[in-house]
Amino acid sequence: MKYILSLVGFIIFNLSLAQEVYEVDVEVRENSFVVNNTAVDMIVNGNYLTAAKILEKVIENDPTYHAAYLNFYRAGSQVEEKKEKVIAVLREGLQIFKEDDEMAYYLGNLLQRENRLEEAIEVYSEAIAFSKINGEDFPLVWAYHFNRGNCFLKTNQFKKAILDYNYALSLSPDNADVLTNRGYCHYKSNDPGSACNDWRTAMDLGNSQTSRYIQSFCQ
Repeated sequence: MKYILSLVGFIIFNLSLAQEVYEVDVEVRENSFVVNNTAVDMIVNGNYLTAAKILEKVIENDPTYHAAYLNFYRAGSQVEEKKEKVIAVLREGLQIFKEDDEMAYYLGNLLQRENRLEEAIEVYSEAIAFSKINGEDFPLVWAYHFNRGNCFLKTNQFKKAILDYNYALSLSPDNADVLTNRGYCHYKSNDPGSACNDWRTAMDLGNSQTSRYIQSFCQ
């Protein structure tokens, strides 16, 4: 994102991915910055509802302030009455910040939490596609695959889940959570040998919950 401060009191910037030009009054942007920082403090202290409310106003007044969307997710996803609003706002944000893999990932997380699994799979798939464009060095990219895999697991699409877990492990090796879930999918796919290998490795890496799988299915 490229910012240019003009002489007439506006910030003019180009969202290159969106291929659109926006103008934001300098005072509006400065206010957005201050309010966003206040909201972050509220989130840290668990005051999610108030944080969500003030961030919602920031987004209404300054819809191209990226940080507000991510923090609105962090706050609003903790407040039952705000969850649908967060989903709607993130969808709107993705129309402005096109190919934003992180924002798509957060939207997928909320949809998964609400058990809207087919929608979540679609949005995680978008996040994954965007990450191919933006670069997979972003630390959360492994989780895009992991969480899409979890949605496949929950919908009994075990083969697809395994493919996602494989990719997640290529980005985050020795991840006990991924191995645990991949082991379950291997077991449900009639491959107990691979399942037990994953569960034993996950247990060695510190995931003690796999011990019950091992005791039940790997003796």
